[in-house]
Amino acid sequence: MNDLFRHKDLIYTIYEEQSFSKAAQRLYITQPSLSNSVKKLEDEIGIPLFDRTCKPVRMTEIGRAYIETATKIREAEKSFNNYLCMINDMEAGSINIGSNQLLSSLVLPHYISCFIRCYPKIQLDLLDANSAVLENKIMAGELDFIIDNQELDATLFERKFLKAEYLLLAVPDSFSIDQQLQKYRLAYQDILSNKHVNPDHPAVPLEKFADIPFILMTKENDTRSRSNSIFRYSGFHPNVLLELDRLITLYNFIEIGTAASIVSDTLIQHIHGKRRPENVAISFYKLSTQYAKRDIYISWKRGKFHSKAMAAFIDSLQDLTQVLES
Repeated sequence: MNDLFRHKDLIYTIYEEQSFSKAAQRLYITQPSLSNSVKKLEDEIGIPLFDRTCKPVRMTEIGRAYIETATKIREAEKSFNNYLCMINDMEAGSINIGSNQLLSSLVLPHYISCFIRCYPKIQLDLLDANSAVLENKIMAGELDFIIDNQELDATLFERKFLKAEYLLLAVPDSFSIDQQLQKYRLAYQDILSNKHVNPDHPAVPLEKFADIPFILMTKENDTRSRSNSIFRYSGFHPNVLLELDRLITLYNFIEIGTAASIVSDTLIQHIHGKRRPENVAISFYKLSTQYAKRDIYISWKRGKFHSKAMAAFIDSLQDLTQVLES
């Protein structure tokens, strides 16, 4: 059958007016045209909708069932149209975001709070997961965006560059370091001021730390993968004391003097909050290899429709550097 409710507004008007002629006047069409449309629909259904022997005209049993269904459809259409207006006016909607543990824990909560203050009717949901889980979730349609440093298949995903971040060697001050390494050393305040990004600052020779124990991320993590590449590039074999799956936990071990590790400047710049720089007992060192630099992107499935809220979310990330350094 074709759409039996394509003429529901005509039927509903006759029902309200209890007259074909009055309904035709209200609809600004001729009565013969109205009667012809109703007759075609009744023929398609196989049962009359109106009892024309009565004056005023009445609905048959099937006609009453038709009106009940038509009423529900009209209400659903009205509700959808109202919701569509709210979506277009940024008065409703939701955005599902996935990100890695570091950004989810230390960076995005502050930023998302700012976004919610600007758009309080938009619901934002944030998933903290590793790169493999995030990719599976966005492929399944469970996420709208991923904010991460992984580079997804360009044939399947679009992306927008947000910020470059750098991996640094972090060594507890409790370890005795050769005085010759002082020219390479960066203090906590230096990382806050991005001194490590300056091309004139020298990168440290990793072999100087051969006698120091290391704590590394687990092997499925991007930071661990890059750390391994950095070690290979430098011809360095670290003494691995422990492997962990969370950067923040790893950093806590560095801070209490357990071992050295490789961490991102994003972590360093945010984990201490408002702590005074002189109270951070860790020295940092720039690394020479290209593996020490990685980019943060916001990615989404290619061809995915973006609501106004989603577009506003992407536009608001024009300068994530400002957010990361706030």
